[in-house]
Amino acid sequence: MLTGRRDGTTHRAVELLASLPHQLRLIGGLAVLCRVGVPHRSTVDLDAVTRDLAGIHDDIASLAVTAPGGGQYTFAGNFDLDVIDVSPEPSAALIAELTAHDEPLGDLDLNVIAHTWAFETATSLDLVAVEDGTGVVLARADGRLVASSTGLVTMKATTVPLRSSSKPEKRASDFYDLGRLLVVGDVDRSGIAAIPEELREPVMARIRHWFVDPAGRDRTYREVRRFDEPRLDLDEVADAVESLVPPAA
Repeated sequence: MLTGRRDGTTHRAVELLASLPHQLRLIGGLAVLCRVGVPHRSTVDLDAVTRDLAGIHDDIASLAVTAPGGGQYTFAGNFDLDVIDVSPEPSAALIAELTAHDEPLGDLDLNVIAHTWAFETATSLDLVAVEDGTGVVLARADGRLVASSTGLVTMKATTVPLRSSSKPEKRASDFYDLGRLLVVGDVDRSGIAAIPEELREPVMARIRHWFVDPAGRDRTYREVRRFDEPRLDLDEVADAVESLVPPAA
């Protein structure tokens, strides 16, 4: 249950989601909001992953005002949807293909695997937008597939290194979302253990560096302090990380 203003972003996002093909798996800000609850940083627009975007492109485009290509769509009210088309192969087969030549997986490889795995592990939620203050139901999208908290963590942890230095606010919001997911998103050891090993090790090493190691933690603090509602307690995040993985050797 998500609260917001009538005709506000949350209302419009849930209303739009209800009209979109069920092959889409929700990721991005709205998915984080679903997994951590409120309050959380405000989110705009929609982000999703799917397999075989070409097969549902016409259905999405028929609802949009513009569809310039590349998985980008704009709807009435200048509301955007970005769709990432994941690998047609299962994540296990994708990993086998990318590691076949005994070369280390690069940042882009890890990001591709993370999005594919998050697509495969999304779970169904009933999303309801209610009016703040009155509780009146504004929109609902039942049975929508949403990336799990662990799936969101893997995607964000592999996206940060690919962020352009010209957009520090995107990197900062990824750190903020990661911290909130780790503290209140029900990420546990069993969820972490389910991540493919080739993806799990670099993801957890990065999270430990960003939230536990002194140098990385200091930089993270400087980046996320712009988000003050709710304030991200890095001690809580570090404790959550420590509970998920043993200390580095």
